[in-house]
Amino acid sequence: MKLIGLDIGTTSLCGVVVDTQTSAIVDQKTRSNDASVAGEGHAYLQDASRIFSIVQDIVQELLGRHRDVAAVCVSGQMHGVLYLDKDGRPVSPLFTWLDGRGNLHCDGKRTYRDAFAGLTGYEVPTGYGLLTHFVNVQKGEVPSDAAALCTIADYVTAKLANIAHPVTEPTLAASLGVFDLVKSRFDEEALLRAGIRPMMLPTVVPSCTVVGHMDDGVQVVTGVGDNQASHIGSVQSLADTLLVNVGTGAQLSLMVHEHVSVPGFETRPFPGNRYLLVSATLGGGKSYALVESFFRQVLELCGVATQEPQYGAMDHLLAKASQENLRNDSRQRSGSGAAPGALVHTTLTVSPQFYGTREDPSSRGAITNISEDNFTPLDLMVGVLDGIAIELHQYVKALPGTLQMNIKHLVGAGNAIRKNVYLASIVQDIFGRSLLVPRHREEAAVGAALCAGVGVGAYESFNEAAADVIDYALPS
Repeated sequence: MKLIGLDIGTTSLCGVVVDTQTSAIVDQKTRSNDASVAGEGHAYLQDASRIFSIVQDIVQELLGRHRDVAAVCVSGQMHGVLYLDKDGRPVSPLFTWLDGRGNLHCDGKRTYRDAFAGLTGYEVPTGYGLLTHFVNVQKGEVPSDAAALCTIADYVTAKLANIAHPVTEPTLAASLGVFDLVKSRFDEEALLRAGIRPMMLPTVVPSCTVVGHMDDGVQVVTGVGDNQASHIGSVQSLADTLLVNVGTGAQLSLMVHEHVSVPGFETRPFPGNRYLLVSATLGGGKSYALVESFFRQVLELCGVATQEPQYGAMDHLLAKASQENLRNDSRQRSGSGAAPGALVHTTLTVSPQFYGTREDPSSRGAITNISEDNFTPLDLMVGVLDGIAIELHQYVKALPGTLQMNIKHLVGAGNAIRKNVYLASIVQDIFGRSLLVPRHREEAAVGAALCAGVGVGAYESFNEAAADVIDYALPS
């Protein structure tokens, strides 16, 4: 059979087709997410109906080329929330995970985030859906005809499955906040203390449950969080692989069999009654993009105004410096494996927390140990890339020894890893392991397709599905 996996990202939407007979990804369609709409200063909104329209176009195009599709599953950007009426129609925009209003002060002293934590007993990061809903409740901005709230993946799943009330599963439900991971349900008593009515919540069912059918009979499986979907779509051996995903932000994720709490990590549900330890930074590729933007501003200062990205020039400078290191036989870091050239060193120290951290949004980055020898564009670039990898590795060092010893493989994913070979080499070097990168690029969409396959019995387990479809390459 064939399976469709969909991924609703913040900036793009993608659909892939996996053929279980040939164990291959046989088709793919990607569209820009042009659904952004204007909002107040700290809001980040998208048009949910526009998103579904794009998804519908992708699905119909893929079905037009593949008539033997058995099931579809939607992966979606986590944490965001939208409101639906009693018939399942959107009555609000999607408040995405980038919505920052939880950090605003609600009474002159406390932020909405602090007030919500005091009422519920849950520390919920800004951008998580139920904190966003709390802000809307406090400000009187919940639509009068709102009958339910849900994530964007839940909404699209309900529309595809022709059901009115949204159905969710643990990975997406937990991304809204105030979710009991052990009991696998929302903590309704805590929400009532915050003035949130449980009747607004989506129905929670097990992951990979068939919730309905499309008009042409294709089975629709519950959605899945894009974090978990990316892990499933990237990792062959779930039990002993650490995934480093660097895109706009950066994440580490490690699947564990039992519920554990580790400082610096969030414990999230994982399909199959497992859990995913996740640490996330807000910088990642976004921090390196800040350097590129700085260089363009310098060009403008010199009278060369341009909107052309300068990553090509930056890559050229890194490659040139690497080749000079090789020619000079300068000192090289150990364990760099398949690095394309000698890693360039800098004595500049960069903490790339330019956008704060999830734990402390007010935290800021720093550039230290500046001297006349290292105050150069190259040192700034290398310092930021080093800082991205080092910040992630600090979380690994905080893992209990038993979990660290269990890690046998390191997998890299995300556009920043794929597009910046030098970053991949630095990650490989600092983590001290060869970095494997999936040959396919749309990890979350592939993970969603594998969830669809498990949901309809095409695969007995995720390990079987991953071994069947995922293939690796060294960074090149």
